Amino acid sequence: MPAPKLRDFLITREGMIFAVVSYAHPPQRYIAFLRYYPCEHSERRRSGISYCKVASTAQSFEYLQNHRPGYIFTYAGSRLQAVPRSRVEAVLSPQERLAEIAEEPGDALEKKTARLAEIFSRVVPADKLGITGSLLAGLHLPTSDIDFVVYGWENHLKARELLAELIEEGDERIRELTLQEWRSAYEKRFPGEKTLSFEEFLWHERRKFHKASFDGTTFDLLLVREATKERWGEESYTRLGMAEVTCVVEDARFAFDYPARYVVSCKDSDIEEIVAYTHTYAGQAFEGERIVARGYLEEVTSRRRSYLRLVVGTTREAAGEYIKVIREYS
Repeated sequence: MPAPKLRDFLITREGMIFAVVSYAHPPQRYIAFLRYYPCEHSERRRSGISYCKVASTAQSFEYLQNHRPGYIFTYAGSRLQAVPRSRVEAVLSPQERLAEIAEEPGDALEKKTARLAEIFSRVVPADKLGITGSLLAGLHLPTSDIDFVVYGWENHLKARELLAELIEEGDERIRELTLQEWRSAYEKRFPGEKTLSFEEFLWHERRKFHKASFDGTTFDLLLVREATKERWGEESYTRLGMAEVTCVVEDARFAFDYPARYVVSCKDSDIEEIVAYTHTYAGQAFEGERIVARGYLEEVTSRRRSYLRLVVGTTREAAGEYIKVIREYS
């Protein structure tokens, strides 16, 4: 069985479905987040089994604690989710799944996915595109979103540039989200505490060009790097408490990666990097922009050096944590 990539899905022997959320993994485990679990009376079905979708970070940990505590993994003082390699029944590949859909789409959403993949294959090789989310698991509904994976930083950039062109040209199939659709995305991202106002969320999102609508269906463009150097355990992390900093972004090449990474120079702080583990803050700032960020300050130590970073998005909802561009108002 090949080693899974970021955004692959893992199916366990118990039938749970996890999304891989790391480029590096500890021995005998894969760092992954529970996405779907077997349940009764759900309209989502796979191989005759009903599945429920995880609604929040808290719910996923609660489910695992109550039913499969062996999937909770503690590392450097943090509670993570990790699938024991011995419990992996199958690996679902976004690239293979999209190829299947393109060859023989099975329903209206899959047909729409195949047509959208053809559009992006104008600038990205077809084998560098994939599909994740409910479509990867075969658990999609007619109302589900389409979550594209683009492999390679340059390919992801080309896809976003094409999307910007199509929106600006007024393509009859691809359009920017309506205010109502943006509002729905906002409520999904901030189900509880509204760390960003809707105005702030909308201003940041509209310039990213990684989310749009295709024939009435919302879709995303997600990045997976192809060449990675990460090795598990090469760095250790010491959490030092909450902090808010004002910084200038020096390098935003991997702002759409997972985690999103921003190399920064900060006023009154030695922080060198801000990382975001929630999709809300992917692509949030560009090079040269001034930002204010709030999250957990960590000291990172390796054999070569130690430095400070700020971690934003310790949960998917990231309550009380944020990255905001400091805008100039006239």
